[in-house]
Amino acid sequence: MNNIKISGIQKTSLIDYPDNIATVLFTQGCNMNCPYCHNPELISETNENEYLNLDNLWEFLDKRSGLIDGVVITGGEPLIQESIYDLLVKIKEYGLLIKLDTNGTNYNLLKKIVENNLIDYIAMDIKGPIKEYDKFCGIKLNKAIIKNIDRSIELLKKSNNIITEMRTTVVPGMHDNNIMKKIAKRVSGVDKFYIQNFRPNKVNNPDFKSKRRYSEEELNEFKNIFKEENVEVQIRN
Repeated sequence: MNNIKISGIQKTSLIDYPDNIATVLFTQGCNMNCPYCHNPELISETNENEYLNLDNLWEFLDKRSGLIDGVVITGGEPLIQESIYDLLVKIKEYGLLIKLDTNGTNYNLLKKIVENNLIDYIAMDIKGPIKEYDKFCGIKLNKAIIKNIDRSIELLKKSNNIITEMRTTVVPGMHDNNIMKKIAKRVSGVDKFYIQNFRPNKVNNPDFKSKRRYSEEELNEFKNIFKEENVEVQIRN
């Protein structure tokens, strides 16, 4: 487990784990290359900076006992590191809640984590319609990965023991009513769905810095599409 690449830690967050005070761990590396990614420094599997020493993490969690409710594991894509499983086991020993952010590409590891009750809340990014994923994630995905994403969606829709949210970051020129309709049909049945407005201030592809953001009226139009599919949806603007 000591080889886990954790590039950063936010000691206290009031927003990353809904209704809880949490510490956020940022893992290094992602198997996608989304042009609108807001953590581009975490995409590469290598980092010039030193990774967090896990002994220091355990010492920190000991000191934070009673001051935080949980830990958020985000990235990057946490599940490209198989040893994340052992990290979750160890964090659970502290009696803390765990929220995991993922793109759902490592279905087998996700299934193992869910079946062993190692997380309490999960947020899965839905980039676009399953059959059109390549248009949104910045790389060509093989059929096995596409299938994994679809299986992860189904797994989480059926997982009653954890809070599940799915979310799509909407980018002008990439997401329109037709795209959102396809997404809404696929995620129908999920606990919560969030439409997240694109933020151009920090992105992976510099060309996206000049893109506009969707207006409140346009976001509400997307929201109504999800309501038509009986999806509980909120907007993060």
